[in-house]
Amino acid sequence: MELNDHDKLIWDEELSDFVSERVFDAHIHMFSPEHMPRPERAPWDLADLDVLRRWADILYAGRPTSFLTLGSPLPGIDVQEHNRWCMQQIQSDVQSRFQRLVTPECDVEDIYSDCQQAGVVGLKPYRIFSVTGDIKECRIHEFLPHEQLELANDLGLWVTLHLSRQDACADEYNLTDLEEYTTRRYPNIKWILAHVARSFTYWPIKHGIERLRRLPNIYYDTSAVTELMPLVTLFKHEAPERMFYGSDGIESMYFYGKYVALGRAWQGLDISRTKLQFPHCDARPILAIYEQLLSMKHAAEIAGLDRTDLDKIFFKNAQREFGVSL
Repeated sequence: MELNDHDKLIWDEELSDFVSERVFDAHIHMFSPEHMPRPERAPWDLADLDVLRRWADILYAGRPTSFLTLGSPLPGIDVQEHNRWCMQQIQSDVQSRFQRLVTPECDVEDIYSDCQQAGVVGLKPYRIFSVTGDIKECRIHEFLPHEQLELANDLGLWVTLHLSRQDACADEYNLTDLEEYTTRRYPNIKWILAHVARSFTYWPIKHGIERLRRLPNIYYDTSAVTELMPLVTLFKHEAPERMFYGSDGIESMYFYGKYVALGRAWQGLDISRTKLQFPHCDARPILAIYEQLLSMKHAAEIAGLDRTDLDKIFFKNAQREFGVSL
């Protein structure tokens, strides 16, 4: 848990004057191997609130940081025990919040009870739990069923949504469903469309932004997007008041590499697993989260965002929406 010399150089010369004086990370996961069927083979290491804080202190040079923590949607995870542990963790930080992991099998009474706990502000569904078994082309209600949507609407909850379907926010089913949910059926739910509405490439946000920007209660987080054009498009065409900074830490972003667009597809490039050659440059890649922050900085410059806009994205929108003081 440390930065290398090139990370430090990039922070000092390019990021220290970009990242706001305070940070609210609105997309980060807590995890314990003990909640998996075989803890010794868990895909991730322990990431409790203390680990998140220590990482944040390193990444953001000691800036005060709080979190919107999300349940970790992994196959086989003990959902009930995982949520119970996460809620216990979040009690130690009055400035952080938690979104409960939900699957279609979760009982709405249990969800309701958990959402009465301090710091619990919403739900974290995920496509791998789709009742159709099709985790690539499922619709929203197939992994976040209507009875849970009705409860979220009644309680005015937040939902962080990783869109399914190949075209993500450019998909007609996704756009039609979000239009119905936000304007008619579930007007009290506030949606955070993760990963710039799942635009790891330019294509989805290019074709979806004009319809999304007209919908009420739609927000975005910037997590894990390391390509420039999705961020440029978001920053140019949406209101800064509808954006949250997010990292998708720890496992998905605190590695050396980035997410690379390949046409309309993308792939995580982890340099520890790939033999690369750097014949004409300094062969010192940086953490993927710093790649994301660099892309955000460059996009902000192109789109003309100022310090006031950036402060909204990094922490002031969270102050307004989640009642944190930071």
